[in-house]
Amino acid sequence: MHQKIFSKSRIKIFIGFTGLFFLILNGCFPHHPQSTFNTQGPVGLEQERLFILMFWLAIAVFAIVQSVLIYVLINFKRREYPIPGTDIRIPDVPPKQVHGNTKLEIIWTIIPVFLLAAIAVPTVQAIYSTAKPPISENVFEQPLEIEVVGHQWWFEFRYIDEGIVTANELYIPTGRPVNIQLKSQDVIHSFWIPKLAGKVDLVPNNNNSMWIQADTPGDYSGQCAEFCGIAHGRMRFRVHAETPENFDKWLESMRTPPVPFAGEGYGLFLANCSMCHTIDSYTSGSYEREVKIQDERWSDWYSDPEGAVRVSAPNLTHLAMRTTIGSGEQELNRENLIKWIEDPSYFKEGTRMQEVAQLYEGKKAKLSGSEIEAITDYLLSLAPPQLESSSTQLETELVSKEWDSPEEQGEYLFTSYGCASCHSIDEDETKIIGPGLWDIYEKSVSKVEGLSAEEYLEQSIRYPNEYIVEEYPEGVMPLIFENLPAEEIESLIAYLKTLSKK
Repeated sequence: MHQKIFSKSRIKIFIGFTGLFFLILNGCFPHHPQSTFNTQGPVGLEQERLFILMFWLAIAVFAIVQSVLIYVLINFKRREYPIPGTDIRIPDVPPKQVHGNTKLEIIWTIIPVFLLAAIAVPTVQAIYSTAKPPISENVFEQPLEIEVVGHQWWFEFRYIDEGIVTANELYIPTGRPVNIQLKSQDVIHSFWIPKLAGKVDLVPNNNNSMWIQADTPGDYSGQCAEFCGIAHGRMRFRVHAETPENFDKWLESMRTPPVPFAGEGYGLFLANCSMCHTIDSYTSGSYEREVKIQDERWSDWYSDPEGAVRVSAPNLTHLAMRTTIGSGEQELNRENLIKWIEDPSYFKEGTRMQEVAQLYEGKKAKLSGSEIEAITDYLLSLAPPQLESSSTQLETELVSKEWDSPEEQGEYLFTSYGCASCHSIDEDETKIIGPGLWDIYEKSVSKVEGLSAEEYLEQSIRYPNEYIVEEYPEGVMPLIFENLPAEEIESLIAYLKTLSKK
């Protein structure tokens, strides 16, 4: 019985060690997306060479030390010899003690010094060679400047010279160095693209930097490599390395407005999502505006986590061009996007979107299935005309209706653009998010010297940050009405005139 128990225990131990061995072996598979082998680009290759050198030196040291240890254990094992005819056992003569042997002490002191020198020299060389990107006289080979900002739990990418802001998917040109400035908005994160470069931490109030370069086109997986909260394990991103020609096309597409969308999804998005998510970073001055608004969103939440109505969130400009949602968590398609909007925790627990947005209040979305599908269809339409997904089969022609009066059209626009979700229109001027609009036309007559009520209202709609009502924060109202047709602006103002006792 004891033999059976012993055998079963040995079998379990054997199975456990075998599984651990294959798990470790699988982590070394060169073509795995997160493997640090089969690296691409000068930084990754230099770091891989250094690792391989250190690995084989460590193997050599391990082999020598273990060989000596095994030899000593076997050769100098203490033995006892029995005296024939008695139960007495006589111990073997103890081995000769070598404590204080000067030659041995010198040898095992000098050997580690040489080993450390053999590691230190190439390590220092690798540090200096990968510290800064190479400088070229060719303007097209100058480093691309990108600022990476870590958030809980997603990455923001800012193309400084190109004036482009995006999130969770980084586009870079092949064969060109990319100089990355690393910042964190909240806690310590770590930026890691195993195939391109080792990890570098993003520390609040302490900017770090690194550079990468991809020599061949392809998609590279990245992730946060520093525990940063509940959703740390799902804080991923992708790097899309494109040929210089395709990268230039991507830049141009990011500056191109999407096809106008017809449907209620646009208004539902404005009403429920636009306070935290930007969708128009292709407009003039949008880069500076987005950087400022992200800081303000974070400040609002940080100063009052319980009462905040907005928080920093990924920029959704041209979302349909991306391949993933949820910070690289799921493939971007209609089914996954519907699930994400309905209940973000289905894929990723801990999202602040679900904690802060009034759409959720910590639970599932308070919208009907058809409304969630409408928002989904709108988001999937956010792409330049030539890249708009044909698989969604969305109607993109502008709505054409006959209106009995400008006031009627203005009321429709007020509702469809989601204005009622932030501005009350009752006589009590109930505070929702933005100022109440009851009697707003009369109040606008003398708001700004030199502007008529109509001019003031038009400016407030097109450029909402120009005239901020006291006690209300800047940057809450979406900045997507700048290019509204004059007819729609006039209809909205006509409707606002009706919100009065007179």
